[in-house]
Formats: sequence, C-alpha cells, structure tokens
Amino acid sequence: MSTLRRRIKAEDIQFMFEDGRYLVLDEPMGSHQRLHRPSHKVEDTLVSAPYNAPVVKEMAPSFGSGAGPGERRASEDSGAPAALSETTLSTKAGEEPILTAANRLLTELKKAYTQILQEKEEQILHLKEEVADLKTLVRVLESENERLKKDLF
Repeated sequence: MSTLRRRIKAEDIQFMFEDGRYLVLDEPMGSHQRLHRPSHKVEDTLVSAPYNAPVVKEMAPSFGSGAGPGERRASEDSGAPAALSETTLSTKAGEEPILTAANRLLTELKKAYTQILQEKEEQILHLKEEVADLKTLVRVLESENERLKKDLF
C-alpha cells in the first residue's frame, strides 16, 4: 500500500473523494510533516517528465489487492528511489504544494491551448476566404475562356 494511501486511511492528510478519485487538498508548507527520507536530486531521478514539471498523482479507490491506477509500480516497491515526494515538490521559486503547482501549470496549459485554438480558427477562416476567392477566380477565368472561344469561332 502506498504511503499516500496509508495517510488517507489514517486521516493524516486532508482529502476529498470525488468521482471515484481521492483529491488531496492543498495545505501550507508549515503544516506538512517532515519525514526522514534519503535526499535525491529531482534533476537526477526525474527521467520522463520535463525539467521542473510537477507530477500529480490521482488515486482511484482500490477494490482488492490487484495493482490499480493508484498503486505503485514494482520498481517503487522494490526499494528503487522515488522520483518525487508524494506531498511536496521542489521548484525554482522554492517549495510549493503539488496542487498549487499543478493548478498553476494547468492554467498555463489552458491559456496556451486556447491561444493555439484561436490561431487555428483564424487560419481556417483565412483559408476559407482564399478558397472562396479562388472559386470566384475560376468562374471568371472559365467565363472568359468561353467568351474567347466564341469570338474565335
């Protein structure tokens, strides 16, 4: 059983259960318990995620002993060093709770996604206008071609 799941069951951390998922509530850094863990640099252990990107772990309730979405991988259970602490994450600006960092990144992603969608919609409208202009040009050229054919014969 993961440390996070044990803390939820022991009610050591605040959480909400919503849509079959446990959502860990954001707490000030001063209220976090310090646990003695070997220190590992995030840069050295984080392989698949981009630099300084927080990883948010959602847990689904487990029904049985099978490995579900919230269970740890075999490499974590075998004593391999964890890439990130389950409750906090160190960033350039200092330490901030995972949910705060995740919400900030989510907001940035939404803004970027919205901007990209707007640009694509503008491109589509511009291309539709160009297609309409080209269709008009084709009609004009075809009519001019027909007129020239009639003049020759």
